[in-house]
Amino acid sequence: MRVRIKDIAEKTGLSVSTVSLVLSKKEHRIPDETCKRVIDIAKELHYRPNQMAASLVTQRTKTIGLIIPDITNMFFAEIAKSAENECQKAGYSIILCNTNDNPQSDIDYVNMLVGRGVDGILFAMAVNATVNKAEECFAISHQFEKPIILVDRVVPGLNTVCVLSDNEMGGYIATRHLLELGHKKIGCITGPMGAQSSKQRLFGYIRALQEYGVAFDTSYIKEGNYHTPSGFALSKELFELDVTAIFACNDMMAYGVYKQAASNGKKIPEDLSIVGFDDLQFSELMEVPLTSVSQPAIEMGQSAVEMMIEWIDHPDQQPENITFKSELVIRKSTAMPSGKVKKAN
Repeated sequence: MRVRIKDIAEKTGLSVSTVSLVLSKKEHRIPDETCKRVIDIAKELHYRPNQMAASLVTQRTKTIGLIIPDITNMFFAEIAKSAENECQKAGYSIILCNTNDNPQSDIDYVNMLVGRGVDGILFAMAVNATVNKAEECFAISHQFEKPIILVDRVVPGLNTVCVLSDNEMGGYIATRHLLELGHKKIGCITGPMGAQSSKQRLFGYIRALQEYGVAFDTSYIKEGNYHTPSGFALSKELFELDVTAIFACNDMMAYGVYKQAASNGKKIPEDLSIVGFDDLQFSELMEVPLTSVSQPAIEMGQSAVEMMIEWIDHPDQQPENITFKSELVIRKSTAMPSGKVKKAN
C-alpha cells in the first residue's frame, strides 16, 4: 500500500501538518532535528509523493511536452536528450512525441499533451507544416493556457517564442568557405522550401555568391526533404551539371551525397567538396570527416527547458527569443577544385 503522510506522522509522533510542511520543503520554522527525523522516517517507509494529488493543489503537473519531427535525425535526438536531462535536474518529467514530419500529428500531439495536463510544450514542427496547421496548434494551446516554445523551426508572422540558430548565417559561411577555396560551380540541396529554415539557409547561400561575384544559377538548386535518400537522388542530378562542390542543408542529406559520390567513382574531396549543416556526431567519424555548420543542439534543448520553466513560474513574463550563432567546423571533405587543400596564410 502507498505510504501516506499520515503514516509518517504516526511513526514520528508529529502532526500531519508538520510532516507535510517538511516534505513540501516549507520547513523554515521547524527545527532541523525534527526535519531530519521526518526525512529519515520517510526514507525508511519508502514514501513517494502523490504527484496527482499535488497537481490538484498547485494546478501543475511538473510535466513538459516535447514534440519533435524525426527521432532518427541525431540533431533532434540530441535536443530531446538535453531537454530530458534539464527537466530531470529541475524536478520535471517530459513526454516525448515523434511526428515523423506529419503536420496532422503536430495537431494530434498538441491535443494529447494539453489533455494530459502538461505545464508547457516545446515544439519542433513538421518541416512542411503550413501556417494554418501551426495556427491550429497555437489555438489549442492558448485555449488551455499552455505556453509553447518553438525549437529550431518557426513560422513567420506568428507571435511566438523561439529557440533557434542563425540559419541564414550558417548558409552564408558554408558557401563562403567553398568560394574561398576557389569553387564557382556550387550546388545546393535545400530542405523543403515551405520551411523557414530551408529558405534562410538558401538565402545565405545566395548572399555569399553575390558577395563573391558568382552568378546565381537556379539549375544548381535542388529541393530536398532533409532525409538521406533525397541527398542521394539529387546529388546525381548535380553531378550531371559538373558541380565541383555541394552545400547540403543538413548532414543527413550530405550523407546521401557521399553515397552517390561513391557510386559514381568520385573521391571526396579530390573530385567533390561537400559541406553539411548540423554537425551531427557521426559527421566527424566518417571515413572522410564532413565539414559542417554546427548547431548547438545540446544548448538549444537546455535553454528551451530553462525558458519554459521560467515562463511557467512567471506566466505574465513572456521570455525573449534566443538565436544561437552558427559556426563552421572545417574537416577533410572540402578542398580546392584541384583537390589540393588550401594552405593557411
